Amino acid sequence: MPEDDEMPEEESEDSEDQRIFTLAEASQLIPQLRSILIEASEEWAQMRRLNPEIQKVRDKVPLDGFSPQGVPYVEAATHLVYLLQQVKEMGVYIKDIDKGLCDFPYMRHGRIVYLCWHIGEDSITHWHDIEAGFAGREPLDETDR
Repeated sequence: MPEDDEMPEEESEDSEDQRIFTLAEASQLIPQLRSILIEASEEWAQMRRLNPEIQKVRDKVPLDGFSPQGVPYVEAATHLVYLLQQVKEMGVYIKDIDKGLCDFPYMRHGRIVYLCWHIGEDSITHWHDIEAGFAGREPLDETDR
């Protein structure tokens, strides 16, 4: 069960098994990703709303605690896991559910970096080093087209 605003962790990004995208391949996934991430964000928000009630019930478990919020919470969690699995199977890494922030492994000038996109952006326009994260985003240039 998540604590406060902690997002479920995904499995480690194993570079041997990761898909390497072209800019065109990653761009083609944006409409589908946008839809999945909006839905995932809604489920994540639902879980955060219900979490205080679920925590109270958790404290009462030895006393046969029950909450009518348990079923919606489990449904939201189950659906969220399903949505995250869909994105994982695409080879895309979700970095922040609330922002709909995703990274796509990408070969740039002979090294793997991430194309970076989030909900609110019409297209993929930035990349960053694997270690740099969102704060290190750089604009794509003509060599990336």
